[in-house]
Amino acid sequence: MTLFRPLPPIAALLLLAGCCAKEELPSKHIPSEVAEGAFILYSLDGDRYPGDPSSEGEEVLHGWVILKTCNIDTFEERMELLTALERGEEESRSASDGPSPDCFQPRHAIRTVRDGTTTDRLICFQCSNLMTWVDDVQFGGGSTSDGPRRFFDSVLSRCGGRD
Repeated sequence: MTLFRPLPPIAALLLLAGCCAKEELPSKHIPSEVAEGAFILYSLDGDRYPGDPSSEGEEVLHGWVILKTCNIDTFEERMELLTALERGEEESRSASDGPSPDCFQPRHAIRTVRDGTTTDRLICFQCSNLMTWVDDVQFGGGSTSDGPRRFFDSVLSRCGGRD
């Protein structure tokens, strides 16, 4: 009779992350998305429309001009950002008084790149909406509360990324 069985690798990673993380792992995000590959936080110009012409040299993300790029290198900060975003989604669902406003002026975005797949989450805390693109194809959307905005702004303000 065996009293000890080795844990599958994902379960072991979840337990390891859980013992050291400040908050629970987000249920929607697999640890490999956080632990491996690129993870970038963007500040976007949400006052422009995607079809507006951009100036020479301006970089855009799904039509919105990128104001700042911040590479997030630590597992802990990646987890904090995704956990904050998921908390905003949960708060939005629990406080929902009907459909969210019909607007989308994203000022934040998270990009993850893993195994050749790029996932972009553009976030409009002002309108409580978010949109997801996978490999440049709009995949879906959702809602969020304004709660995570201050944390996202604080990460961007202390980031040494490109302004």
